[in-house]
Amino acid sequence: MAETGPESISSPVPDASSRDRRAHTYSRLTTAIAVLALATAGYALVRLDSVRDKLDTANAAVAAADADKELLRAELRSQASRERQAHRDLNRRLDELKDAPQQLQELASSVEELRGRAEGPERAWSRAEALFLLELAQRRLTLERDVETAIVALESADLRIASLRDPAFTGVRQEIAKELQALRAVQQPDTTGILTRLVSAEEQAAEAPVKGILLTERDARDPSTLPDGMFARARAIIGRTLSNLIVVRRVDDLSGRVISTEEALLRRQHLQLLLFAARTAVARHDAEAYRTALAAARRSLGESFDLSHPAAQALLNEVQALEPVNIDPALPTVTASINALRRMVPSRRGPE
Repeated sequence: MAETGPESISSPVPDASSRDRRAHTYSRLTTAIAVLALATAGYALVRLDSVRDKLDTANAAVAAADADKELLRAELRSQASRERQAHRDLNRRLDELKDAPQQLQELASSVEELRGRAEGPERAWSRAEALFLLELAQRRLTLERDVETAIVALESADLRIASLRDPAFTGVRQEIAKELQALRAVQQPDTTGILTRLVSAEEQAAEAPVKGILLTERDARDPSTLPDGMFARARAIIGRTLSNLIVVRRVDDLSGRVISTEEALLRRQHLQLLLFAARTAVARHDAEAYRTALAAARRSLGESFDLSHPAAQALLNEVQALEPVNIDPALPTVTASINALRRMVPSRRGPE
């Protein structure tokens, strides 16, 4: 221990090889630093070029944006100028349109007047024909009570108005529709059937048995019908005389009256006249005269005809069945459509 102490305390002296190694190490480190610095400088130059390119691109974009901005400003100035001009034009036109309502009113009046004066022949004819058909329907209802013809006339008038294709006539068509509905709802009597039954009753009245004892004349037979031979002829004449000498009949108090052939004929003709009057009333649609005639025929059958006979009773039943029939039902009018159509006729004023 004592021997090695002084040697460890003394500082070693570097030799030449150590110095060479340190110098070589320093040289490599310097070279690495130089290479790194050179690489950094090259990278910096590349980045600088890239940044310069980007700056140039940005400057070009800014210049283009400035140019677009100038164009937009110029366009805005032009648009503002056009807007001011349009506003001035609009105000000028609004000033010109202040008189438009009055001009439009005058124009509408002129058009209406021209329409009234220069309406087409076809439209005028259709309207006049429709009015004529409506008036015809009213006349048929009033004079003839002809519901079927009135319905046909109203339907034809509606077709004529529909052909005009004018909404102004909607009210007229509505009135026609109401009147058609009212006419179709009318319960019309069977006029033909009633007349046929009355004609048949008249024919039955010509043969109806009259109440009472009919006074007949003597049986004046043709002598040529007598048998040949004197005795046979005398016997036949005596037999005829005795058979007509006395006639025995059983009668009651009501039918015991003796009537002549002329009186019986007169009663039948009177009944026929009453039935004919009822038939005439049907043709004239006179309900009061119809009921009066049938009531008189019913009384005549009860007073002057033998109701115990089936023919007279059947005739009475027929008269009683016909008497309550309403031959004159209430009919509506078509004046509403006529008045509505007349109001649609334009006023035709002459030249000023």
